[in-house]
Amino acid sequence: MADAKALGLIVNPIAGMGGKVALKGTDGERVLAAARAKGAVPESAEKAERAMRLLVPYRERLLIRTASGPMGEDLCRKLSLRYEVVYRADAPTTPADTIAAAAAIREKGAALLLFAGGDGTARNICEAVGNSFPVLGIPAGVKIQSAVFALHPEFAGAVAAKIAQGLPMSMLSREVVDLDEDAYRTGSVRAALFGSMLVPDQPDALQSMKQGGFSSEEDQLRGAALYLRDHMDPDAFYAVGSGSTAKCISRLLGLEYELLGVDIIRDGALVEKDLTEERLWSYAQTGRLKIIVSPIGGQGFLLGRGNHQFSARVLRAVGKENLLVVSGEAKLLSLPRHQLHVDCDKPEICRELRGYYQVLCGYGRFHSLLCED
Repeated sequence: MADAKALGLIVNPIAGMGGKVALKGTDGERVLAAARAKGAVPESAEKAERAMRLLVPYRERLLIRTASGPMGEDLCRKLSLRYEVVYRADAPTTPADTIAAAAAIREKGAALLLFAGGDGTARNICEAVGNSFPVLGIPAGVKIQSAVFALHPEFAGAVAAKIAQGLPMSMLSREVVDLDEDAYRTGSVRAALFGSMLVPDQPDALQSMKQGGFSSEEDQLRGAALYLRDHMDPDAFYAVGSGSTAKCISRLLGLEYELLGVDIIRDGALVEKDLTEERLWSYAQTGRLKIIVSPIGGQGFLLGRGNHQFSARVLRAVGKENLLVVSGEAKLLSLPRHQLHVDCDKPEICRELRGYYQVLCGYGRFHSLLCED
């Protein structure tokens, strides 16, 4: 991680302007113009200031890397915080400025990038830094459903103050989502997952992702697929089992697949499609094979129903620890006694596969289910 004395700051000057004038957001030039016509005024700087004031006691040990003018420079000057402008934005600012500023801060280095805005701002930051650079949102927008925001501006400042003091802090990956504002204005709630970012592991200071409007099976499986993609070992082979649920990773990666067969992918690419047991065995012998499967809805079978290519010898070579289970939550609710089952050609292998499985149901969201055969 970069020098703990360097922090990043990006303020989206227009974030939140559409809220008080009942515009449900401020995405797009047309909506921003309508907000200004209704008398909306910027509010994000005030919320950013509430967070940044908690850093004033540590100003002698801090350097704030930020963008010009209202995107951070003005606030740093107001609070007499030592700062470095790493990106100069035009006026009025645009999402492209947020993306470029975040990329510049990442390039220069910072222990934490604080950003003031809403879900739209979080999407821009995510586009620039992805899941490899620590961030924390100061809630200042209209739509704040993502799980990368602090509960209040002061909570964001308090977390940053801990880092300013050099206190150790681990990071965890959390979701970035956003609403379709046009649909929202007509009464339709359509949330979509756009990715994830690393945030400080401070659960008492962070808000959770809003669940309403983001619970369809499609969204859950997209989240699960994103999580798989972000955590795949590039040197491992992944045998993707049959059925549309397991194939969520293939769809996300844009790969061809055999819906009722088993395919091999590695490092984001299709290696082989619709394998036989004999071909799977050759991959299992490498010691680098992992298996992605999903339970059958209403039954709970992971193995032995439509995927006999996963034979006893393949499963023994792979091991229970390399079985990755993916499912939508509705499918899990359909399972009798909420249990999983396996049925392979050797009872002793079935016994080895007993126990609890962490079933992936979204980005980093797991349910623990028992396999007891």
